[in-house]
Amino acid sequence: MNRQRAAQLRISPLHIQQGLFAMLALLITLIGGQQFLLWEQSQQPEAPHVSLKHPTQTHFSAVSSNQADTTPLRMMDVDQAQPVDEMPRQERWVF
Repeated sequence: MNRQRAAQLRISPLHIQQGLFAMLALLITLIGGQQFLLWEQSQQPEAPHVSLKHPTQTHFSAVSSNQADTTPLRMMDVDQAQPVDEMPRQERWVF
């Protein structure tokens, strides 16, 4: 910012002093409000601390999964009806 623009704004030292005072008043008000809330919370009787223990889950499983069903999964192409290992390999060019 060059001096001409600052001169056009006509910011006097009094304006700077008033702005700084307003910021100081706001800061003191916020700190005072926080201290008041902290004092209010310390005056209230503390509720008994309840500790809930949740069982930890060690693995994820599908809701409908059956542990007796141990059929191995095989990879298949999307457009093929038979498993990949049972069909002859076809070359495809994709552009």
